[in-house]
Amino acid sequence: MKKILMNLAGKSLIAAIVLAAATGCNDAELKPIDNAAYIAEAYKATSTMLSFSNDESAQTTLTARLGDRAASDVTFRFEVSPEVLNRYNELNGTSYVLLPETAYTLSKDPVVIGVGEASASPLQVEILPYSEEMKESGVTYALPVKLYSADGRMQVLGDNSEFLIICNWMRIVPAPIFNAEYESTFDSQKLNRVMFDMGEEAITFQAYTFEFLMYMDEFASVDNMMIVGLDGQEGGLTNRMWVRFELNGGDPINRWMQLNTMVKPAVYATTPNQAKTWQHVAITFDGTTTRLYLDGSQVGEKVAPNPTIKFRYFSLLPQPVSFKRSVSFREVRLWNVARTASQLANNATNVDPNSNGLLGYWKMDEGQGYTFNDATGNGHTGMCEYSNAGDISIPWNDTNYGPATGLKWVENSEHMDE
Repeated sequence: MKKILMNLAGKSLIAAIVLAAATGCNDAELKPIDNAAYIAEAYKATSTMLSFSNDESAQTTLTARLGDRAASDVTFRFEVSPEVLNRYNELNGTSYVLLPETAYTLSKDPVVIGVGEASASPLQVEILPYSEEMKESGVTYALPVKLYSADGRMQVLGDNSEFLIICNWMRIVPAPIFNAEYESTFDSQKLNRVMFDMGEEAITFQAYTFEFLMYMDEFASVDNMMIVGLDGQEGGLTNRMWVRFELNGGDPINRWMQLNTMVKPAVYATTPNQAKTWQHVAITFDGTTTRLYLDGSQVGEKVAPNPTIKFRYFSLLPQPVSFKRSVSFREVRLWNVARTASQLANNATNVDPNSNGLLGYWKMDEGQGYTFNDATGNGHTGMCEYSNAGDISIPWNDTNYGPATGLKWVENSEHMDE
């Protein structure tokens, strides 16, 4: 295995030689690099993601490695480098924030690759439990590291000497279960719909994003299960968007999202949803194309240029008469900008409530009741109501039976079945 790894590293050395040829001094003689160092974890990836929650910590390792065995002892050090983070954000369209110095442990002591060896002992890195301020920030933190030669005796490869540790911190929170009352009583007046109050007037969008986390316990064999709807109530498709589950491609289980907006035909997702797991769903419009994302990956698009779209109503489960399964939502957000795939993937579980373009943000973590606070401070409260609405195009209040006072909650969103 060591021999294989060393041969792979040799490919990086060839890349370094090419780079030296492109950037070296004019009067310097180009010579092959006999040996060089790099971060082993950076060989196949530029970053890694550590997932942890609440007051947990997280651990990982960094390893200094050579392309060939060391002819003598050589020493290296790992340092935190904000420049690495800046470059990563610029190249990937991300907005990670530098992890505070008090939130990690990274030894400043040199690591040694002994004579005849190709790698040093792994250096332990620990991400410490988040402070309350960090938890409430909504940002995604990252620890950027760079490898340096401590004794100046060994060249360090450029790109392979940089690595980013991304902190995927998740808050363990309560979660609502919609339609739980209906499933226990089969009373159609107990079906749920979630409405978000964005004011009395329609909002004109030149671009938008609507996103949320969703948990389906199981999928049905029936079709037309609408999960989200935005409607201007002018009639027709021009000022309307909705996503629903449909049967697709002979699959007997209705687990394929279908995107409907502005013009026909509808677009099916290229990837089905999964049961018993939290998944991130997002719909974006940039003035030309409406895109559907699942867990940060685009699974559908519809090209239909439109300078403006007007929405008056914003809802989850807007057609409850056709959605008779339990489902949970949280981390619901409405933006007046088209978020990128990287932004969606990087901020699926949390986002800064003060982010530019964020109009409404409903974490849905209250733990009781049927109303959902707007984390932006704009006062756009969400509410779960009893409703038996049968069509997104009919007046939205005609089948409203009042607030869902019996809305069920689970204490821990990571244990939905308990």
